[in-house]
Amino acid sequence: MAYTIIRSDGNVLTTIQDGTINTTSTSLGLPGRNKSSYGQVLDTNFVRQLESYASPSPPPNPLRGQLWFNTTTNVLCVCPVDGTLVASNWLTLTSTTAAGNATLANINATGNLIANNITSNNYLTVGILTTTANANVTGNLYAANANLVVARIGSLNPVTSISTGSPTTGGTMVGTWTMQGNSSGLAWNVQTGNIKFPEAVGNASLAYGIMCDNYMYANGVSFQPSGTYTNANVFNYLTGSNGVSQFTGNIKPTKVETTELAGGGNITGLWSLGPGARLEATYADLAERFESDQPYEAGTVVELGGVAEITAVMDELSNNVFGVISTSAAYMMNSRAGSDNTHPAVAISGRVPVKVKGKVKKGDRLVSAGRGYARAAKDGEAGSFNVIGRSLTTKTTDGDGEITAIVVIK
Repeated sequence: MAYTIIRSDGNVLTTIQDGTINTTSTSLGLPGRNKSSYGQVLDTNFVRQLESYASPSPPPNPLRGQLWFNTTTNVLCVCPVDGTLVASNWLTLTSTTAAGNATLANINATGNLIANNITSNNYLTVGILTTTANANVTGNLYAANANLVVARIGSLNPVTSISTGSPTTGGTMVGTWTMQGNSSGLAWNVQTGNIKFPEAVGNASLAYGIMCDNYMYANGVSFQPSGTYTNANVFNYLTGSNGVSQFTGNIKPTKVETTELAGGGNITGLWSLGPGARLEATYADLAERFESDQPYEAGTVVELGGVAEITAVMDELSNNVFGVISTSAAYMMNSRAGSDNTHPAVAISGRVPVKVKGKVKKGDRLVSAGRGYARAAKDGEAGSFNVIGRSLTTKTTDGDGEITAIVVIK
């Protein structure tokens, strides 16, 4: 009756017929039932197992997990896959009393890993690595998803710095790094040199810059993007020591804005719009500041006269009508002459609200109605000197109110 040989994992290795010796399934000779001289075969198997098939080359027909002692290198090896006959593909175990190489697969150390020194020519991946002596790393030291705790790289001193020997033998840090800083909040102190970002040569999609949640400093003075800009805290970023601008190219923001209407700023110098360019504004009228005899509300119809430059129109059908007080001009001329109370903006041209009396239809010509008001012109009343503008909206009620009109200064 034939023998069926079962492996440790429960799979069938081979079937040995009666009176035969199987030498092709493993490195051993496996005798079948009633095979003569089977005792010699068994004894030979025992000897080969005791000496771990000691020879210069791997044994024939090896099984995964089988041991082989390489007599050329004096290293004990483990077969990684059935039938591996290339010596360099076997996993190796070095001697404990002499230097050697170990090429085992991943080792999961759940306890302490104690060694005098660890030399890595490639990657050393650890959970938490704590060194009390020197860590001699000729390749890369990599701590995955955990902490790298060292006294100092290349020294027994307490951790105060990571040094490469001199300022000219630096290195490169890649990836995303987070610096927590000390108790004073200092995360990165550049004592000499600069933080430099190389240009994206040949690749316009790359962008470089510095991002921070708080303030940056120029020569010890805080540079406050969320605070106040002054010459002291931005001068070294915008100009050089000789006063020459650092911007050698074009500044091309998509928008410049402030948090409030009165914030704004000044544009000095001679500016021009290139071909196809234009200026756009949210509001609709062109205005200029004129001195008034008293404060006036937006929409008030004014004329030249009074103790100042302008005053509210006093008469109906006045030929002295001058314009309408603007609300929010798209472009303001003579803007620094005074405030809205002393020098209100008069709409020279454009769309503005106008105070009116009585009913007004869209398209009606507007003339003065006295006391700073306008009204719809009746047939034959409109002339070249008394028309304020034309109504863009309709007012269906009697009495005082307000409409939107297109006006032009007279």
